[in-house]
Formats: sequence, C-alpha cells, structure tokens
Amino acid sequence: MKQFFCIFLFTILFGGVLSAQSYLAFPVGESWRFPDARTLGLAGAGSVSNSSAGALLLNPAAMAANEPGIHANANLRARSLEERRAFPVFDRFNDINSFGIYAVNDNWFANLQGSVQYNPDLASVPFLKSVAIGVFEETDLNYDYEEEVRENIFPDDPMAINRIKFDGRLMRYSFGAAFNVFQPLNVGFQLGMIRGDIMQERSVTFIDDDTNNQAVMSNRELSNSPLVASVGATYQINPHTQLGGHLQLPYSAEYGVSFPVVTGNIVDALPGSETIEYPMQATLGFEYRAQQIVQARLNVDVSYEWWSQTDQQLLYDNSDIANGLDDVLKIATGIEHIFFNQVPFRVGIQYRTSFLERTNARVMFAAGTGFHGKFWEVDLSAGFSRLDYRHSDLFADELFGGSRTGTAAIDNVSESYFFGIANVRFFKK
Repeated sequence: MKQFFCIFLFTILFGGVLSAQSYLAFPVGESWRFPDARTLGLAGAGSVSNSSAGALLLNPAAMAANEPGIHANANLRARSLEERRAFPVFDRFNDINSFGIYAVNDNWFANLQGSVQYNPDLASVPFLKSVAIGVFEETDLNYDYEEEVRENIFPDDPMAINRIKFDGRLMRYSFGAAFNVFQPLNVGFQLGMIRGDIMQERSVTFIDDDTNNQAVMSNRELSNSPLVASVGATYQINPHTQLGGHLQLPYSAEYGVSFPVVTGNIVDALPGSETIEYPMQATLGFEYRAQQIVQARLNVDVSYEWWSQTDQQLLYDNSDIANGLDDVLKIATGIEHIFFNQVPFRVGIQYRTSFLERTNARVMFAAGTGFHGKFWEVDLSAGFSRLDYRHSDLFADELFGGSRTGTAAIDNVSESYFFGIANVRFFKK
C-alpha cells in the first residue's frame, strides 16, 4: 500500500498532457505519440520493444513479441498547457529592458483510450502472432485562452475580456496484426480510421459597454473518413540487440465548416470546406539490453515527418500555416531498468523541431514506473517540456483605443507542457 501511495502521489504532482495544443497549430494540431504509459516514460522511444497494442500507433510488428494470451489495456490521460504572454518594456534608448506578464492560462483536459490484443499460440496459424484493435487519441485540439484588458489608470479594473477557445479532438480507431516471417524477423501492419469534430470560438466582451462586443464561432465536422495506414518490421540481431522501422503513409482530413458572415446587424452561418494534409512519417528504432544482474534496456528512436510536402487549404488566414510548413525531426532516447521484483523504472528525453518553425525546437523530459500482480499491471508516467518564442499580440490594441507598432507589437510567449498517463493492463493466458 505504501508503494502504491508513493506512485499515486508522483502522478498527481507531475501529471499533465499527452497531446499539447498551442494557439498557432490550430486547426492542424500538434501530435505527441504516447499510446501508453511505457512510451511516455521513455519519452517516445521504444517502438521496437513495445509489444502491447500501443504498437498500433508505433511499430505494429513489435506486437509479435508479446506473450500468448488476451491483453486488455485502458489508460487515463490528463494534460495541461500553461501559457504566459508578456509585452516588452523599453528603456529610454529604445531597448527592451524587461517583459510585463499580462496573461497566464493553465488549463487541464482529460481523455480515455483503450485496446484489446490477442496473441495466439496455435500451430495451425504458423505466421500470425498477434491481432489487436484499439481507440487512440490522434490529436487533441482543446485550447482555452483568456486575458483581461486594462487601462493604464487607477483604479485598474478590467475594461474587457478577450477569449479564444478550441474544443475537440481527433480519435483513431485502429486494427492491426503482426506476423513472424522467420525466427528473427517480424512484420506488421495497422489500418486506422480518423473521426472527430472541432469547435472554434473567439470573442471580445466589454465590461461597461456591451454594444461593442464581438464574437465569432465556427464548427468543423469531418466530411470524409481519413484512413491511416502503417507498416513495420523488427529484426532480432542477437539476444541483446534489436532493430526495427515503421512507415506511416500520408492522409488528408476534409472538413465541412460552418462559419459566420456578418452583414450589418445580421449574422448568417454559411457553409465552407477545408482540407488538411498530414505527412508521411518514417521511424528507425534500436534497442539494446545490457547483460547484467539489474536489467537495463536502452531504446533510441529517430523519426522524420515530411510536412513540407503537405498542402493546407484553410478558410481563415493563418499565416503560420498558410506560408508553408517545415519538416520535423524527432530523436527520442529512453532507458528502462527492470529491478529484481520486476518493477520498472524509466527515464527518457526527446528532442523535436516544430512543423511551424524549425528553429523552435524543444526538449521533453519524462520518467515513469509501475507495479504488477499475477494477471494485471499498472504503469504511471509523466513528462515536461517548455517552449519560448516571440509572437504578435492575439488581439489588436486598436480594438481598445491603443496602438503598438514595430518591435513593441511582438510579445514574449512561454508554453509549459505537462504530460501524464496512468495505464492499466489485464491479461489471461
């Protein structure tokens, strides 16, 4: 019980997000592939050694290595994005002296995902080693931003409230299988369907004069059923070393969009359409199991995403996306220690560039542990990442009688991402 309490307290203190959604990425969304707690604890590494149904999002060939029987997985994901925005403060030489924080937002969201996996032990099916189905989060687009607008006089009460809200997520419904071609080589495939709707809201609410209030809302519903296909392979070089790779093919999400058109005092919701392309992704994975009393497993994954080859047809002017996207490079390294009582301890680090701006690279740190019984297993993991960049104000000062031009109009933005997941697995031989 004491061990359980310590692990639970660890999760409460450091738990957070799975898929972090910033303002700039909407409506494409940012993707962090953590289908289970083990993957998060290794910071995204371990694609060749993850034999659970979570491999449907990673390397489906790895499912062949799981022990024979039925495996049921469920996990709870909670996420938080703390966003701080600050305006520059200049000295008399027109140099930036400091930054004044004017908005702090910290919001939490949660979601469930699960899977069922069957690894047969049948001589009549010589090649088939595993089949699995699962529901996973593809991209979480939830985002909530609020700021108070104040005058530079006393009493300094708010004169208006600015609000931006995105509500919705894309889910992947997956099916896959793994096969053993010959003893050291496993191959696998995954086919998934994407479903989900997204709502966008942007408003300005004046405290004392509601005649100047502004509000714009749009809804996006998938008009197609995007199919996501991936293939993978793993190769056992020797008892200590394993290599693998997987490829996810590109796909397109087509949205039917209902957006407002204002004519005088009349607001009509007119239909439109958007097409968002998601790129091909290629990953190479490596695992090394050290030969020692306390087993240590080193996992390294290198991924590349061809965002520059995609085309986004958006209704609204999002210059960060419309001007073209950059390819993404991800490098994840994780170490998993298995102690004498089979309790794991995992640590990992991931480096990744942004598809919006390659120079906006970030690093994520993660850790995790777990405990198990005869027919069940619980894993808990958490992680943290931070990104700082400069960006223009989200609401023009002219709306409130002010004006900022040049470098004064560029704010400093700090985004702190907290990641966390609790995973429960039941199995029967």
